[in-house]
Amino acid sequence: MRGNARRAATLLILTALPACDNVEWGGGSVQVIPPPPPSSDVQPGPDAAALAGLGLPTGRVLFHVVRRPDGTAQIIPVAELGPDSMRTLRRPPGVSPEAYEQRFRAAVMDVNSSFVLFRRGAEVGTLTVQAAGPVTACGVPTMVGQPNTVAAAAAEQEFIAFRRGLSPDVAGEFAPPQVDGTMRRYASLIAERLVLQNGLQRPRSWPAAQRDLQGADAVRGGHSEMAATYLVGDNLGVGPAQEDGWAVFYVAAYEQRAGYTPLYSDVRTYARTGKAAPRMVDALNWNGQGGAELLVQVYGTREAWYEAVSGDGGSWQRTWEGGRCLEQAREPRSIGAAERTGQGR
Repeated sequence: MRGNARRAATLLILTALPACDNVEWGGGSVQVIPPPPPSSDVQPGPDAAALAGLGLPTGRVLFHVVRRPDGTAQIIPVAELGPDSMRTLRRPPGVSPEAYEQRFRAAVMDVNSSFVLFRRGAEVGTLTVQAAGPVTACGVPTMVGQPNTVAAAAAEQEFIAFRRGLSPDVAGEFAPPQVDGTMRRYASLIAERLVLQNGLQRPRSWPAAQRDLQGADAVRGGHSEMAATYLVGDNLGVGPAQEDGWAVFYVAAYEQRAGYTPLYSDVRTYARTGKAAPRMVDALNWNGQGGAELLVQVYGTREAWYEAVSGDGGSWQRTWEGGRCLEQAREPRSIGAAERTGQGR
């Protein structure tokens, strides 16, 4: 009985000791550690709180990949894709640039991560991230990596990309649409029609005004489409432009009887909109609905931004316009403000 009482008294003494004390008992050492507090009492640390306010993407991200002269490629985040929307990526106000860039790279495109490359609607290769790249005008970091493509796409200079495991399911092999004689014959005719319809002055030379002409697979089946950009008083790149300059961008489809006719056109007079020179990057059905979407890059005076064009709604229109971070448009442009010149097929 005395032994039992002694042991009971010892246990009572142990339970009354402060947390994490060491107790010597019978020649041994016993460490007393209290149980963890209830989960409701645990407060998030500063890292978790900072992460919640960084505005990092939580869904799929669309990337633009551009080859560099040294054989590597820059991978540029374009937008976060939702089920039926796109969100501009930018560093939120008040967030440390260093913290945002570090967390963005770690969460979205860390070193050694792999990306799937697409060109002309087909999967053509991969890219492995190797190092950090420059930061965009919106404070979003880019990365640099090593692209590996099929032989047929070795000469292609830019791609649409998704992180491996998050890319869309596309079928078919890469076959770049050729800019043929029919496209060349119709290209300036369509541009002239749009210029006259919008009351703009003709350029001195249509070949000189044509700054970009590409074949595209924007509509399934049939003859390849074409995308063209015509500029007056401007160059297809970031930089100054003449006040009276203008830009004409269109996508046209071929019909047996009518030849090429516009599916979508966008005419911008710089006196109203400021410089905004668009060109098609590529076409890809990245949302898995209907036909392909077009990724368009627009060059301003101080920065470039992206837009998306789609015919999923029945008529081709601009469905997303990326935010500008260094300059503001002189004339607000709502989604669908560009002229709708055709119906989806």
